[in-house]
Amino acid sequence: MLIPYQEVSEVALQGLAREYVISNLSEVEVEMDIEIWTNKVIDMVKRSELLIEFSEENESFTLKNKGELF
Repeated sequence: MLIPYQEVSEVALQGLAREYVISNLSEVEVEMDIEIWTNKVIDMVKRSELLIEFSEENESFTLKNKGELF
């Protein structure tokens, strides 16, 4: 189930974005500033480039690329 970002708290959105950045660190070869990338990920959510998905099975929230969902 997709959740509009406006329905989650700013703290929850920060946590989701930070988790997304950290989980993708191994795919990036250059050193990155986690806070800068977390803010970029939040901007991507707000532009609907990344979507918030709630898994009823796992009762968890994750950020997904549109291509992963449709």
